[in-house]
Amino acid sequence: MSSDIAIAQFRFLERLLLVHGHWSYRRISSMISYFFYKNIVFGTTIFLYEAYTSFSGQPAYNDWYLTLYNIVFTSLPAIALGVFDQDVSARLCLKVCKTQNLHLIKK
Repeated sequence: MSSDIAIAQFRFLERLLLVHGHWSYRRISSMISYFFYKNIVFGTTIFLYEAYTSFSGQPAYNDWYLTLYNIVFTSLPAIALGVFDQDVSARLCLKVCKTQNLHLIKK
């Protein structure tokens, strides 16, 4: 089996797990919430339009609108979140994680 990353020494594992794992968890959790919100809004507008047209099967959106909706509200926020999202610095993340571990060891 192959892995996605190779670690030359175990001292690099701490930063990988604590810092990059924290950032990845924050990105994934916010993107899942965003995609639920996006799909609920999209589904609600289609349902309300179909109820307004007495469920006639008339399309609510033009094909170009659907394409632009998926491009603008799906790919661009994911790219922006991946590039600009860092809630805490790497130094602070390592510092807080180390102090939490010391607190757990003392008990």
